[in-house]
Amino acid sequence: MKNGKGILIFTFVAVLFIGGINALMAQEPYSTLTGVVRGVHVHGLRKWLEVENDQDKAIVNLRIGRNTRYTPQRYPNPGERVKVEYSTQRGVPVAYSVTFLEGSKESPKEVPKEAPK
Repeated sequence: MKNGKGILIFTFVAVLFIGGINALMAQEPYSTLTGVVRGVHVHGLRKWLEVENDQDKAIVNLRIGRNTRYTPQRYPNPGERVKVEYSTQRGVPVAYSVTFLEGSKESPKEVPKEAPK
């Protein structure tokens, strides 16, 4: 009789554990942010990418590092539009990939050419 209770309890705990894992795996691993780069900063040993969100104009600081992928392979310049995929680790947004988008939001205005005299 004791072995039957132990097996029943073990089975119940295993079902709860597997159910918890499935719930965690169903979450999207990355969030997406689209905006304009305001700068790349170094604080201590960490690098940070500062992006102004297109939706609410809030400034978001994302940690970047050696595992961050850039398309094309270079750091972004201030004023460039980017799409950043990131996840939150220990309460800090960490950038996974940075993709440059066509057409800068703050591109310099073209000066009209004068007609030749």
